Amino acid sequence: MSRILVTIVTGFLGSGKTTLLNSLLTHSDMPQAAVIVNEFGEIGLDYDLIERSDESVVQLENGCLCCSVKSDLIDTFRDLHMLRQSGEVPKFDRVLVETTGIADPGPVLQIILTDPMVSTCYALDGVVTLIDVINGEETLDNFNESVHQAAVADRIILTKTDLLGGNERENRLTRINNRLQKLNPGATIYQSQERKLSPSDVFGNGLLDADAIKKDIDSWQQVDTDTPDIDGGHSEHSDHSDHSDHSEHTHDPLINTFCLVRDQAISIDTLRLFLEALTREAGPDLLRVKGIVSVAERPETPAVIQGAQQIFHSLKWLADWPSDDRRTRIIFITRGMDKGYIEDSFDLIERVAARTVAGFSQAV
Repeated sequence: MSRILVTIVTGFLGSGKTTLLNSLLTHSDMPQAAVIVNEFGEIGLDYDLIERSDESVVQLENGCLCCSVKSDLIDTFRDLHMLRQSGEVPKFDRVLVETTGIADPGPVLQIILTDPMVSTCYALDGVVTLIDVINGEETLDNFNESVHQAAVADRIILTKTDLLGGNERENRLTRINNRLQKLNPGATIYQSQERKLSPSDVFGNGLLDADAIKKDIDSWQQVDTDTPDIDGGHSEHSDHSDHSDHSEHTHDPLINTFCLVRDQAISIDTLRLFLEALTREAGPDLLRVKGIVSVAERPETPAVIQGAQQIFHSLKWLADWPSDDRRTRIIFITRGMDKGYIEDSFDLIERVAARTVAGFSQAV
């Protein structure tokens, strides 16, 4: 059975999520889609604002998706699938989940990736985060939820760019682009007012086919491995006396992005132990992990891993490598963790796994 693709649309309050949904739902190239709308408060205004409000638009009330209504989200996925199977709603090809502006999308990612029922019927396509360029810098400075939304995104859409002009527009766009590229170098960044966004700009984010994987992996090469780690004494304020110069600040000292690269193939036992150790020791601080792995036991069919916080999805095996580059590359977006810790952990586990295999061979 082919699973239904799910795209999470997130962004802080006022960033333009409903406007984007309206634009997508009326686009001539838009596939049939069900929309799950979450609105925080007693009255769900976003539900009324979505132009195509039919039976395929489902509203979750009385809380945000990241906390009190997680079970409701699971139930909604189940009910949507049952209605689709019975023909009571059109046979939609996609699901869009619009989170409330104050939601951390991490728990929603976990549900889609790991809940047995949800992950059987649905597959994550990706996370799309909207950022208002007028208020975006201040929002990132003051609200951790906004930082997390940007950090876990596969694509970032800058909105309200048409409300600025001249030098102010260029300066703001330069600052926020630089900041977002440091925070999440693997994300593709669009400016929504530069051209009308089409479904192809929003969908096709996930590690689901060779073309998408190749594009995703190529973007990981932008990760600056020379960026000082947070434990190395780097301080945004110690380097700059003028705190108003946003263009030079990292602003997000607890969010760290880096890519683990290995030339040699990794044994399946090493990979399993490594992922288990990560989830046990550092789970809540792993905002997003995704990568392609050269597995020693299956050198011609690389494994794709994807996870959020304590949860890793089951390995997906590709039919072949998407390019000539056959190295293992795993990108990490973490909170309060540096690259050295991850690399040391991996090296230790690799040595332990090798000794275990050697000891077993001698015993046999």
